[in-house]
Amino acid sequence: MAMAASVVSPSRGSSKVSVREIFVVRPSQPLNRSTIFLSNIDRTHGYFSRNLFFFRDNPGTQAVVEHLRKALSKLLVAYPGHAGRAVVNPVTNRLEIDCNSAGSLLAYATSHLSIHDVSVDDFDDLFLSPAEARSLEDLPLLTVQVTHLGGDNGFAIAILNHHLLDDATSGIFFLLNLASISRGDCLYLAPNFDRTQLRARDPPKVDFEHRQFTNVGGSRFAITPDSILAAEKSRCEAPRKTRKTYHFSFHRLNELKKVVTHDGLVSRCSSFEALAALVWRAHARALESSSSAETLLKLHFVMDTRNILQPPLGSNFSGNGQFGVVAEMTWEDMCNLPLSHIVLCIQEARKMLTDEYMRSAIDYLELHPDHWYVPGKSQTQINAWPRLMSKAVELDLGWGKPARVEFPLDNRNSAIIFFPFDANGNVDGFYVSVKLDPAPLAVFEEHIATLEKECENVVSPLSTHPHDQ
Repeated sequence: MAMAASVVSPSRGSSKVSVREIFVVRPSQPLNRSTIFLSNIDRTHGYFSRNLFFFRDNPGTQAVVEHLRKALSKLLVAYPGHAGRAVVNPVTNRLEIDCNSAGSLLAYATSHLSIHDVSVDDFDDLFLSPAEARSLEDLPLLTVQVTHLGGDNGFAIAILNHHLLDDATSGIFFLLNLASISRGDCLYLAPNFDRTQLRARDPPKVDFEHRQFTNVGGSRFAITPDSILAAEKSRCEAPRKTRKTYHFSFHRLNELKKVVTHDGLVSRCSSFEALAALVWRAHARALESSSSAETLLKLHFVMDTRNILQPPLGSNFSGNGQFGVVAEMTWEDMCNLPLSHIVLCIQEARKMLTDEYMRSAIDYLELHPDHWYVPGKSQTQINAWPRLMSKAVELDLGWGKPARVEFPLDNRNSAIIFFPFDANGNVDGFYVSVKLDPAPLAVFEEHIATLEKECENVVSPLSTHPHDQ
């Protein structure tokens, strides 16, 4: 079913893409109308995430559009929320997903660009952005745009899905399910939307201190109907800052772990813990060069709670199962203690995230719905994407694996990202994306270089990288 582009348009970009046609895609069979409860974690994600795939083997872009329309229609039977709309329940006054089969959107577009020519400045034009939506009823939670790239006869598939629906883990399973259906197979993994485990207790019972939460009014985590509608416009208007990416190979990560465990303070550590310690120290020094000895530095990172909550949410849980953890260390200790002490601090923070702690945090957010994590002056944020995300580089929708994969980041996102792959499909270690102004970035690199010498040539910065944006 074709429609006019009244609520969707190419968002800010280089204006090198023309949207030719937009279709409403509904589930291929009638579904009973239902609602999906949104947890206190879901309700802090009022913005879209982006997935961008480039393919060289083009059977005809309009044929690709029709093929995806049929595959998506079948998939929406298993994902009714993706064809629904966010609504405010008039009784509870809570945001929830109305599985009303209003439909997702699919667009066909053309461009003179080639796969190689597409730059960060062009990414926005490849997505079908609902920036002009005037009500929640007009706001699709999933859009897909297929763009023919005339420069080399390739094509791009850009998938825009709302973060209310899923986190990185359930998001990659959605993509794997789409690919499986598109190839004519069954679901890769049947999704489970039951968020009962993430409901607050009645009455709420806060058993721990949750100093990591503060009022988020005015931030991208403040969720109201108005803020959800304004999120895309706010993202587009946010000033763009350059990101720089550093490659930490598996070999270098193993060398780093040897350095961390050398003094015996910790007997073992994960690659994430070792790398997070290294990056935290360099980032803190870049931002806090004039701090006093007792300044408390904070590291905020996320953990998957699927196997922490009891009973477990399960690997097929489709929703937001990530939760933030905060490690703290004084400026004096950060600068003077060996790296092993920073790793131990991170390990202790991870141990705090138990089922009991999660229950308390969910209840705290029930009592304080306007609270969430807000980056402070002395805070470093690290978002390590799950290793499962590396499956994206082999996502076969029926035309072979992608020639290039991108996950464009929100310009307002200041977090350091640990990617498990690069845009060319390499999966060797972590690719660490950092966003800092030029002066602190230079300090960050200086400290990385110093730590590089201390840690036996552990890390090598890349001057340019496909993830740089």
